[in-house]
Amino acid sequence: MPDTISQRTNRSEDGDLTVVGHVWALPGAARAVVLVHGVGSSSRAYAKLAGHLVEQGEVHAVDLPGFGTSPHLRRDVTVAEHASAVARYIREYVLDVGLPAPVVVGHSMGAQVVGQMLADQPGVASAGVLVGPTAEPGTRTIPRQAVRLAVDAVGEPPRTVGVLIVDALVRCSVPYYLGQLRHVVDHRLEEVLPRATVPVVVVRGARDPVAPAHWVELLAARAPVGAHRTVRGRHHAMDVDPAGVAETVLEAWRAAERGIG
Repeated sequence: MPDTISQRTNRSEDGDLTVVGHVWALPGAARAVVLVHGVGSSSRAYAKLAGHLVEQGEVHAVDLPGFGTSPHLRRDVTVAEHASAVARYIREYVLDVGLPAPVVVGHSMGAQVVGQMLADQPGVASAGVLVGPTAEPGTRTIPRQAVRLAVDAVGEPPRTVGVLIVDALVRCSVPYYLGQLRHVVDHRLEEVLPRATVPVVVVRGARDPVAPAHWVELLAARAPVGAHRTVRGRHHAMDVDPAGVAETVLEAWRAAERGIG
């Protein structure tokens, strides 16, 4: 990242839910992107992608409630609650400081959170980018999803797998993680996206066993203004092809600036 970059940490509290944002920005940044991680993960999943985006605007990589550096929780949290907490963070640290509505990127379960937010919280985002969305119809059981994630892990870079293991087993409690998996398999992203009012780009790695091509294409078709893209890599495509995912984010920014949606 450039030497002139600044870093800061934000905390947004919504009742007992806390979202922690890790922010990288250059002086005079005029727009923002918000990055939302998947189940058992954290903002650390976006380390490479953040470096490709910081010259284009402020980068806010968030830790969802109960994950990463956010406080541990003693109760379950639904996808809709995560979406509401992220929306509150965006209002507090993006919209209320005078920046336009950001592009919001979600990976895996984070794609479900972002999709839910686009439907429930109009005006908070200018566009959504959904990377590797999980749990298409016919695969909505924890064992099916666990097998897919295990198959994917075999081909992911060792660093990616190591970070995920630490985040899931150490930084997030195992009971909370398992509870969140139930929401992954219960959520119906294809029923949520038709209510989105901004452009949506659905992205998959070319060798992603978790998000097959037909599912990505279906989701793009369900969004009122939708598109789908394929980049290099597997489920964690932003680690293998951060430049490709960054280009998709820039495409979404351009679509938002043209006023599409």
